[in-house]
Amino acid sequence: MSDKELIERVAQAGVLSEPNVHLTRADWLEAAIRLFMQEGVEAVRITRLAQVMAVTRGSFYWHFKDRDDLLDGLVGFWEQKNMRSTMLALENVDNLQDGMLSLFSTWLDVSRFEPGLDMAMRDWARRSERVRQAVARADKACMNALANFFQRMGLEQIEAQTRARTTYFCQIGYYLIGLQENLEDRMVYLNDTMKILGGQPLDPAKAKAFAERMYSVQKDNAKKVVG
Repeated sequence: MSDKELIERVAQAGVLSEPNVHLTRADWLEAAIRLFMQEGVEAVRITRLAQVMAVTRGSFYWHFKDRDDLLDGLVGFWEQKNMRSTMLALENVDNLQDGMLSLFSTWLDVSRFEPGLDMAMRDWARRSERVRQAVARADKACMNALANFFQRMGLEQIEAQTRARTTYFCQIGYYLIGLQENLEDRMVYLNDTMKILGGQPLDPAKAKAFAERMYSVQKDNAKKVVG
């Protein structure tokens, strides 16, 4: 599902009416998400959005009850795009390496996991108890999904939970410390990452297929940005 399709679905979940105006609830939400990732939650103000979209403040209220209603949409989009995609990556996999590579491919694909969105959410969570609780719930769900995956692969409960926590913390921490690496840089560590996090050496054929797939995804995402 593309970002636009996901934004539309999240937006429609709270639609107030169907006014005969050009802009939709999804348009407002998309603009809010963009501003949120660029400048943080404090920048997501009705007046600021109206200026960005070249409309009056009044048109906002055709689609949202208030600013909090819009902010709820930001949380919902993050949950669906980043957190849900993380959990989906671990479904319907037959072995540990395929599951780990499925997870890695999600985290490396900005069309499925947006690091900037995740960092903006976690920054907001430090200042909002409501958002902190939402982030904590989502993190717990993701770590549980990871632990359940490792247990399905035959690991004992404590080892499964330890590997799940280590894998998840490494991913979140990678973006929190602000590393700027291209795909080529990250692929250098693929084999050892699998060995450390998954506990077994990566099959060379799987490594080759994964690298080819991720370079293709990177090119596709670059074309979307240009387009």
